[in-house]
Amino acid sequence: MTTHDQFQLHLQQLPPQPETAIETIFTLGNGHFGVRASNPLQGTQTAYRGQPGLLVNGFYDLTPLSYGENYFGYAQNSQTICLLPDPRLIIFEIDGIRSDEQPFDVKIVDKNLDMQTGVLLELFDVTTPTNKQFRLTLQSFASQDDTHFYVINYRISALNFTGPVTIIKQHAYIDQQIARDENDVRAAQRDMTLDRTFTSGQLPTMMISTRKSQLALLVAMTPLPDTNMPLTTIDDLPAYSRTLDLTSGLTVNFSFAYAIGNPHPLLDATQLLQDFTETAESRLAGQTFDALLASSQQRLVDFWRDSDIALHGDDTLAKAIRFNLFHLFQAAGRDGQTSIAAKGLTGTGYEGHYFWDAEMFMFPFFLYTQPKIAKSLLLYRYKTLPQAQQRARELAIKNGALYPWRTINGEEASSYYPAGTAQVHIDADIAYAVAAYVAVTDDQTFLLQAGYEMIIQTARFWLAYGHYTADGMDFVIEDVTGPDEYTAMVNNNYFTNRMAQYNLQIAVDYSTQLKHEHPEKLVALNVTTAEIDAFQRAATHMTLPYDDERRIKLQDDVSTTKPVWPIAETPRNQFPLLLHFHPMTIYHYQVNKQADTMMSDFLFPDDQDQAQLQRDFDYYEAITVHDSSLSRAIFGILAHRLHQPEKAYQYFTETAMMDLTNAQDNTGSGIHAANMGGSWLSLIFGFAGVALTADHQLRLDPRLPENWTSLRFQLQFRGRKLVFTVTQSALTCRLIAGKPLTIYLQHEPILITNESISHRFL
Repeated sequence: MTTHDQFQLHLQQLPPQPETAIETIFTLGNGHFGVRASNPLQGTQTAYRGQPGLLVNGFYDLTPLSYGENYFGYAQNSQTICLLPDPRLIIFEIDGIRSDEQPFDVKIVDKNLDMQTGVLLELFDVTTPTNKQFRLTLQSFASQDDTHFYVINYRISALNFTGPVTIIKQHAYIDQQIARDENDVRAAQRDMTLDRTFTSGQLPTMMISTRKSQLALLVAMTPLPDTNMPLTTIDDLPAYSRTLDLTSGLTVNFSFAYAIGNPHPLLDATQLLQDFTETAESRLAGQTFDALLASSQQRLVDFWRDSDIALHGDDTLAKAIRFNLFHLFQAAGRDGQTSIAAKGLTGTGYEGHYFWDAEMFMFPFFLYTQPKIAKSLLLYRYKTLPQAQQRARELAIKNGALYPWRTINGEEASSYYPAGTAQVHIDADIAYAVAAYVAVTDDQTFLLQAGYEMIIQTARFWLAYGHYTADGMDFVIEDVTGPDEYTAMVNNNYFTNRMAQYNLQIAVDYSTQLKHEHPEKLVALNVTTAEIDAFQRAATHMTLPYDDERRIKLQDDVSTTKPVWPIAETPRNQFPLLLHFHPMTIYHYQVNKQADTMMSDFLFPDDQDQAQLQRDFDYYEAITVHDSSLSRAIFGILAHRLHQPEKAYQYFTETAMMDLTNAQDNTGSGIHAANMGGSWLSLIFGFAGVALTADHQLRLDPRLPENWTSLRFQLQFRGRKLVFTVTQSALTCRLIAGKPLTIYLQHEPILITNESISHRFL
């Protein structure tokens, strides 16, 4: 298989999939918006099985949460990403029958996603109710150069007739369908009503507005210069339309561009309307499909240059990892105002919310390959720090901040607090990401302007939420939920406490640093010597529960006292357990949805020796059902560290292929973005053995699966760009930008100098 083939994803290469899963897999996006690869004739018709639509990062409406008993501090509104009209929609009128009024028969011939160029090529065979057949070909891309543009080209050719066809590009509706699955709590189940107005002028613009969040979005559509399709009015709404005579064997070609604005407060959007349309007209003037594509492609060239992973020895996995990296790039907000939703911008699952996995599973990929995007993701958390501080006040925490478990606008949107707000570890997760960013980039300006404040405010939360035991010897954190959502409201969750300990310690370390370099920052945040001492004391005395009899880390104070769930006796059709058993039933047992204590073992490898890691792994693997897509990657990395290659390879394969095979049976509601980040973690922190030492040095200890011949990847570290190639017998490192750097192969230092190649046998 050629290198170019490894960037091509053909529909025929995939196992049979539901139509909604196909739409997800072939979605195009650019961090600002995503467009599902739907049937372009569907629109709002329920005769088709698809779920078409446009998703814009950060464009949501509020949907009231209903409680039988509405206690103080409960989230009052969810925030639901809006599924907007499908820009792919095209209407045909043949023999007086319009495709948006009476369904045409549409068969998918092929879909091919070229991940090097970002172009999606699709072929459909369409049959009208009068049995006239034509081939519809689509080429489309979401611009990576100007992330406000979506561009699409249509080609139609008659297959069995000659005669007139009317083509209409119009958006006559605003309320797109929302997938509903009353039995799956992970699916979006909110009803929203949007409003729409059109402006007149040379470039017709639709303003879509929400009713409760009071946001507005401007969307303009225009034909490109090679398209002869005049603007008209149909049913009192603007439309582009043309009637032409199709002749069998001849092809008609036309292209459109969409300018998709940023979410704005409703009044602001109205004021910005003229500037938006003038900018769109100016930017698109004289631009062809190919010209716009060329500028978009260059950004993808840059992306793959810095982020590609070339895996040789397993073509299927090589393509899967590139598919995952491509979707991560498409999903990440790049404006400092947005983050990465659990389903990216490919579907409405989890309502478009951002969770802890943005920092813990997806952020590392960007940190080491696209640090500007990594910084933007952290700036979103800094922007929403005031909401986190307010949330802490709602929980009677007078000082500090508590970030929401699930959110879009920075406010808590979780209606089930035992598996939502109680996951207070998110504070430390964000602080961990901040510290990682500073360590890897040495961006001291960010630390001073934003990062330090986030670390201090989250550290303050732990001092207030935790407390000392009666004898004053141990610091405990009670009534929390760790990453394992099948164990809720426990005391001293190991992962939470270990992360809180780290959060407190880095608050001490950075305070000590800035006290000498920028003492005014401590004064501005009212950080005192007494508070720094309190951080240190809590970190030193943090409770980390341990079972002396089993010699394992305890997930919480009483985790091993519960009966073990009979996993082997549970029918496969009753997984995931959360869809078939009441939470109280699940909480009664030892059964893990995902890595919890093992997540700590992954993040803090120096906390335990191999024997301890093996005991932890054996115990927790036996009670983990991997109902969360976040789980397998972590177990796979730890299996690799324990020199269990077959198990590590199996976990990695399941991680890398999850969405391409619809393994969780819910890809139709969107990709599993965190799992995609987990596939990168598996390769880099697993098989390549990359680690960041306590003194911020790069260390590698690579071991490849026996059927892989090589693994090539790039990392950026403190202003350097490095290319690594690992084979079965050697590691090669090349410095392509930046100053010389010493790295460590296992424990051996290697000096890498400019443009030199360092080769070491393993």
